[in-house]
Amino acid sequence: MLKNLLHKNYLIYGSSILFSRGLEYAVLFFAAHHLSKYDYGELEYYKKVIEVGSSVFAFGFPALILSYTKSRDSKNYFFLLGILFVLFVAAIGAIFFSFFSWLFLIVPFVFYAIFFTGGIAQSYFLVSQGSSYASYYKIIISILFYGLIFISIYYFDVAGYAYVYVNYLLLPISFIHVVTLFYREKIIWQKVKRYWKLFKKLLLSSFTLVISNFANLTFLYTDIFVIKLLSQNPNVDIANYSFALNIANMLLLIPLTLVQVDIEKLKLKPNYLNEINKKILILVLTASVFLLGFYFILVHKFFTDYSNTITIFIVILLAKIFHSLSSLFGTNLIILKKFKENLYINIAMLLLNIVVSYLLYFQFDLIGVAMASLICLIIRYFLLIKINRKSARVL
Repeated sequence: MLKNLLHKNYLIYGSSILFSRGLEYAVLFFAAHHLSKYDYGELEYYKKVIEVGSSVFAFGFPALILSYTKSRDSKNYFFLLGILFVLFVAAIGAIFFSFFSWLFLIVPFVFYAIFFTGGIAQSYFLVSQGSSYASYYKIIISILFYGLIFISIYYFDVAGYAYVYVNYLLLPISFIHVVTLFYREKIIWQKVKRYWKLFKKLLLSSFTLVISNFANLTFLYTDIFVIKLLSQNPNVDIANYSFALNIANMLLLIPLTLVQVDIEKLKLKPNYLNEINKKILILVLTASVFLLGFYFILVHKFFTDYSNTITIFIVILLAKIFHSLSSLFGTNLIILKKFKENLYINIAMLLLNIVVSYLLYFQFDLIGVAMASLICLIIRYFLLIKINRKSARVL
């Protein structure tokens, strides 16, 4: 088992994920220390808004490329058509956003949707070039992205808008890279038209993925948005809650690494689901113990302003254990093309989380919001297992 957990592909791709997340956490720790809680809370809020908004712009194409494409041509042309469609959505969105003074968010949404971690490009490089190439891409884009955020916070007075401005600098560079790539692949117009016909047929499935991904991300960030709406001091409360949430989210690196590296095996070998599930379970439970000790040291020695968040962290950590264990089963539903089932679960959990978060916030404040996430993630975990069992691809 240990030998399997330390497979070369896991180490290479896992190292890139750890490096990327390491930079992210370094920047967030720096921001939490350097900025006031008010500005740090604003930074975290816009970070979450961009992540949720970009999921709509991405239109479910990252998951579609991971699960649907098999031939080299299908990967290349779906990537191209996905980019063009994101730009089309951005053009429509720009008209709508201009009425609400949100136009400045269009560029961050586009960059995140296409080029950043979890975007279309990351999925494309993973299935077309392999985990090694995808690892180098993730490392380079992360260095540029988080390096510029650090510079903007430390040297320029951008405070909570650092996650917005960095996208304006990186989007042109990223487009140059992808244009060069398409030039090397010798894109043929006749094939573009042929794949467009297939692409159009999949748009309905993609639309289902859009709503599903949007509901999923909004569900995961319901706590932040509820705090923003209900708190009398939202930025400070978001800062406290986000600090605990960011540490607990480290658990998600485990299923993210194992599932993305073995996505092709999951597509071709249904029984492999059980094996990878056992690996995730062992690593998640072990890592949870280490994270708990790490957080105690962190808030008592280095970030004493956040020492009042220990109880919140424990509740969130329990929630993230179930979140980590359910990620594999959610991905498997996409592989099985059970888009509607995935959509129904995500929408139901979003609505439930909104109601429960609202009710518990007035009873227990921030701890109540964390409890709502725990309750909903437990329910979601067992629902995903039940549907996977019906498909005979789980224990």
